[in-house]
Parts: sequence; structure tokens; C-alpha cells
Amino acid sequence: MKHKLFIIFIVLLSFKTFAQDGFITEDEVTEKSTKQTFWDRTYWGGDFGLMFGNYTSIVISPEMGYLLTPNFSIGSGIIFEYYGNYQYNYETTIYGGKFFTRYFIWKDLYVLGILEVVSLQTEYYDFAHRYPPTQNRFWFASPLIGAGYMQRFSKKGGVGVSLLFNLNQDMNSPYYGRAMPIIRIGFAI
Repeated sequence: MKHKLFIIFIVLLSFKTFAQDGFITEDEVTEKSTKQTFWDRTYWGGDFGLMFGNYTSIVISPEMGYLLTPNFSIGSGIIFEYYGNYQYNYETTIYGGKFFTRYFIWKDLYVLGILEVVSLQTEYYDFAHRYPPTQNRFWFASPLIGAGYMQRFSKKGGVGVSLLFNLNQDMNSPYYGRAMPIIRIGFAI
């Protein structure tokens, strides 16, 4: 009989311990969220790309993001791309910035919006002939939307794959005539 009472006592004690660890009060949630500093919510990452052949493309695009909530972040970054087309014998650089938002809709699946503003060389990208030939470069905005999957290795970090669609199908867009969707692989730490 004592043996049965001891087992019941241990089982009840374990439920009490689980209940204390399993539930967090509102005060504890508020206390934990207010203790996070700016740098606790900040992450670094970006994407890069290499392509060689008749076309050469080298892309470097670092970014910094900020977690507004555990599922929603905003951020910005810089863009640099060297592009060479050996079939038509030209090479150019594309540079600028980007702003983005990312929202995790379910576990590691997210939706993404990006606004890229880049400087393009008039000679190679002004297909609509909007700029005078004496103007060497012009700025162009490309809004992109899409979705992706991130394989996380920490709360803020992981490796992600995104499928993006260009909403501005203007002739001067650096994405004009390229295959859709745009596939990007990036990382965050």
C-alpha cells in the first residue's frame, strides 16, 4: 500500500512540476519581450550569386533585418552586380539598395515583399529610350513579391529559398525578359 501511495505522489508531483514549467503568465511574457535589445532582434544576411558562360553575373547583396515580432521582419540592404554578355560584347555594373518585409505564415514558410532601387547604365538598359544618350545612368525601381521556405538553424538565422515575381514589367527593368519566377537563395545569421 505504501508503495502505491509513493507512486501516486511521484506522478502528482511530476504533473505539478510540468504545470509550472509549461505555462507562462502574461507578466513573464512582457518581462521577456522587454528584455530584448535592438541587437537581439537584429539579423544579418543576404544573397549572392554566380553565373559563368556566355553570360557572366556576379551578385553580392548583403542585408540587415529587424524582427518586429517573432514572425514579421523588415530590413534593407545593398545590391551590387557585375554583368557581362559576351555574345553581344558588353559588360556593366548594377548597384543600388533594397527594402524588404518578410512574414512567416506557417512554421518555416514565408511571404516576402522587396523594393529594389538600382542604378542602370543607359546604354544597355534604356530600351524604352526615355533618357538622353548623354545621361550615363538612370535609377529604376522594381517591386518584387513572392514566397519562400527557410531552414532555420537558430531563432533569427537560417538558409532560405525564395520564388519572386517582378511586378514592374517595364522594358527598362533589369528583370525584363528574364525567366519568372526569380529564384533566390539567401541566408541570415
